Amino acid sequence: MFHTDSADPHQLDQSFSETNDRRAESSETALKMASFFKRLLTLIAAGFILVEAVEYSCTDYHKGYCVVENVTAESMPQATFPSDKLLLIQNSTFTTFGEEQFRCLPDVENLMIHHLKIEQLELNGCDRLSMLFASYNHISNVTAVEALPLRSLHLYQNLLTDVSPLKVLTELEQLYLNDNLLEVLTMDVFANMKNLKILTLHRNKLTAIDTVKSIGLPSLESLFLQHNALSYLDTSLWRMPALQKLDLSDNNLGFLFTFLEEFPSLAELELHTNQWNCAWLHKMVDRMEQRAIGHGQIDRTCDGTLFGGVCCKAEASEPDPMMLLISRTGIVDDLQDRLEGQREKVEQLEEAHRKQSFRYDEMKRKIDKLEEWCSNKEL
Repeated sequence: MFHTDSADPHQLDQSFSETNDRRAESSETALKMASFFKRLLTLIAAGFILVEAVEYSCTDYHKGYCVVENVTAESMPQATFPSDKLLLIQNSTFTTFGEEQFRCLPDVENLMIHHLKIEQLELNGCDRLSMLFASYNHISNVTAVEALPLRSLHLYQNLLTDVSPLKVLTELEQLYLNDNLLEVLTMDVFANMKNLKILTLHRNKLTAIDTVKSIGLPSLESLFLQHNALSYLDTSLWRMPALQKLDLSDNNLGFLFTFLEEFPSLAELELHTNQWNCAWLHKMVDRMEQRAIGHGQIDRTCDGTLFGGVCCKAEASEPDPMMLLISRTGIVDDLQDRLEGQREKVEQLEEAHRKQSFRYDEMKRKIDKLEEWCSNKEL
């Protein structure tokens, strides 16, 4: 005969109640923990949780540059850096490098930030920076403020499609923009860079270089435009009296609108690997010989005619007379603008002369009256 103890209903209810209470407490604890971590993440995102200050030091010296490694974007605002004027940051990653980062480097005059995967470069807060190497990054957007002392800017091997924000960097002497993604460029970007000596634009995707009005770059010595997709180039409004080297090789050019008379100091001109029209090229080579303009490379292969080491084709596109007229009209317009400016100066001089003549006449009348008064006194 089996005997089964019947459970007390009150005890069962109490047991179930205690179990539910424990589950509720556990659930409440989990909610509190989740809320805590959520608030913590919010504070971190808002910048209210202070990151421990880091003191970076030179791990090595490379060509005179103090090498700093493993710099993080989060630690940089509170970090201290060596006081070296030449600094190289490596083995680090930044999405944006801008004012916040530059303010942490107040003593740096020459800065290298290659290979840091930078996507956006903001030239602000670098009031002492003279030279910046920011090549081999992923920079697709660049901004700049006025009055920066930058003399040399290296932005090659990036993803730039627009460099117009750089027009405010009027102290630049060297600007390296090669190996980017530029397709169309307006020369006005460089109009105020009167100290610019070197400009590199090769190995982009340039199909056009526009010139809205006459542009003067009095110090420019070297201009590199090779390895683009230029089929049209009008330099008639370019004023570059110091230009010595111009590289137009590896484009799709059939002719130019001038014979480069606007570059009186030109000593080296690269023309190879284009689609030159033979009639135009013959005239160009003749002028190069007359001016002793040399070229360092020649076309190794040619499916047309070699002339002066440069390949040309008789059936290649010829200069459109109307376009030539427009080009020359641009030159005439520029000369007319200059003439108008000279007229204004002449008018100003004439006005100044009239004023001086009036003052002279007034002075003469006063002297005559004084002499007459003196004569009367003697009598």
